[in-house]
Amino acid sequence: MLDGADKVIVALSGGSDSMALLGILCSLREKLNIEIEAAHVNHCLRGADSDNDESFVRQWCRENGIKLHTFRAQVAAVAEETGESVEEAGRRIRYDFFSEIAGDGKIATAHNLSDRIETFIFNFTRGAGLKGLCSIPPVRGNIIRPLIECSKEDIEYYCKSNEIPYVTDKTNADVTYSRNRIRHNVVSELKIINPSFEECALRCIDILNEDEACLNELAVEQLKKLKRPEGYDAAGIAALPMSLSNRVISLIIEKEAGINAEGSLIRQIKNAADSFALSGLGKTIQLPQNRFMRIRRGFIEFPQDVTPLDKELQLETGLNEFGLFTIELSFSNNNIDCSQNISNDFAVYNIDCDKIIGNLTARSRNASDALRIPKRNVTKSLRKLQNEKGISPELRLIAPVIADDEGIVAAYLCGVDKRVAVTSQTENILRIIITEGRKADND
Repeated sequence: MLDGADKVIVALSGGSDSMALLGILCSLREKLNIEIEAAHVNHCLRGADSDNDESFVRQWCRENGIKLHTFRAQVAAVAEETGESVEEAGRRIRYDFFSEIAGDGKIATAHNLSDRIETFIFNFTRGAGLKGLCSIPPVRGNIIRPLIECSKEDIEYYCKSNEIPYVTDKTNADVTYSRNRIRHNVVSELKIINPSFEECALRCIDILNEDEACLNELAVEQLKKLKRPEGYDAAGIAALPMSLSNRVISLIIEKEAGINAEGSLIRQIKNAADSFALSGLGKTIQLPQNRFMRIRRGFIEFPQDVTPLDKELQLETGLNEFGLFTIELSFSNNNIDCSQNISNDFAVYNIDCDKIIGNLTARSRNASDALRIPKRNVTKSLRKLQNEKGISPELRLIAPVIADDEGIVAAYLCGVDKRVAVTSQTENILRIIITEGRKADND
């Protein structure tokens, strides 16, 4: 597990598992020639109990000469802001903190056999595939789990025998949490059926991990065969057995987009590849973090990163640069052709200048944006209108929306809102030309 590392950061909660892990590694540090430090994250979720846990680990580390890194995070508030669950936010914050201080060292967590079995059962009830049933790996990157084959009983016995103190999280007894229900109700029943259940479950998980490793090696081989200068052969991926194609897709997403693909996303991409193999039609799929993957001309490819601008640009007469677009404003009288000219490369919009209210700005699309179409006299959400016009998902995020203080004036490739449309009564016209590419690039 150490793989030559000379420093280990122990993720220290103060419970029996992490205190036992810290005690074991401290007793072995001279033999292993490693430096031991500890890291504690106060999630601020249990009020005084959370603070007491932090005080406990501070005192123990101080008395035993262990360097301790601490971090306080209002996890509940972060979760509400990001839309994550409290558990997801807490885990992300913990591991970000651990990675920051570990450097080239290892991060040791106190996951044990009981945790591994509970995760196996939890993933099983959710219909997980082979990867999920493999449960918690002993090693993942620079994260090591030395206690992964030790039972909870073994750990508590070690603490008692070596007089290692620890704190108890009262919420561990609350069976309203799924994992606690598995621990206290499900596992106990399975032990009645088979007293050696934990040993048998470990054997099962080990076998599953061996199968997973074998399939992953085959997937890596297929990935190399399916790589082309243009991208990845979509029909070739569709022709693979599902157990391999899913893994190849996961490897592609991780390699090209830096994203760990979830099951639902993998299925969506697999369906798109199958659909291409049958009909030859391409498709664009939005990935997390505003990334995109598309099947085009038979290949899976990845367009450049797409990031919507988070600020409005106040428009002025002449040329305005907005992200990857150039927006040109000019004024004229109503003797010009007032038709709307739209193509794939540019858009020209004529607007009744006297109907504009306040300042004219350019921005990215908002979820509530809607456009009233003049000729059809209907109002449609901009999202739906962009979809109807076949605008690619990556372009939808960055396409300019022109607005005044009242609302949308025009949207790129979608037209002008009826409120400001040119009529026979129009006297002054504002012409807006939107071009993909900045003027400097075009020149």
